[in-house]
Amino acid sequence: MTEPAPKFARPANVDDLKLLLRALNDHGVDYLLIGGYALYALGYQRGTVDIDVILRPTRDQGERARSALLLLPDGVAKDIDPDWFVESETIRVADEFVVDLMFNACGETYETLLPYALTIDLDGVPIRTLNAEGLLKTKQSTREKDRLDREVLERAVEIARRAR
Repeated sequence: MTEPAPKFARPANVDDLKLLLRALNDHGVDYLLIGGYALYALGYQRGTVDIDVILRPTRDQGERARSALLLLPDGVAKDIDPDWFVESETIRVADEFVVDLMFNACGETYETLLPYALTIDLDGVPIRTLNAEGLLKTKQSTREKDRLDREVLERAVEIARRAR
């Protein structure tokens, strides 16, 4: 008897991003989009395979996020315990596509990043993300892709400062 092939997550696409963020908005989740898709939302192109959001670490937000994530096709969100959100460790939701629920990015939290928050409309979906200065704060790791993102974001911040 042949075992079924294991199912792996595929790279997330823009439609997945809109689906996810619409659900988070509809469920009142306090989130900020970070990572590669946040760069995309600001108009910068960079390949990415997952969707990264930073959240407020409370049980209530965990319940809201879990409810929102239940719309994902494979239903893996049913296994999420809202108490995990209080522990503030990254939760990787490996459904049809991968969503990383983060509570800390290079020492920055939802609360410390709020001053840099902005809302961008993506095909009718309001997306809560960060300006270039805020994203730069989340890119202070030694990973090569973060170094490359830092270069782009540092230029964007400098251009914005000159324009003021």
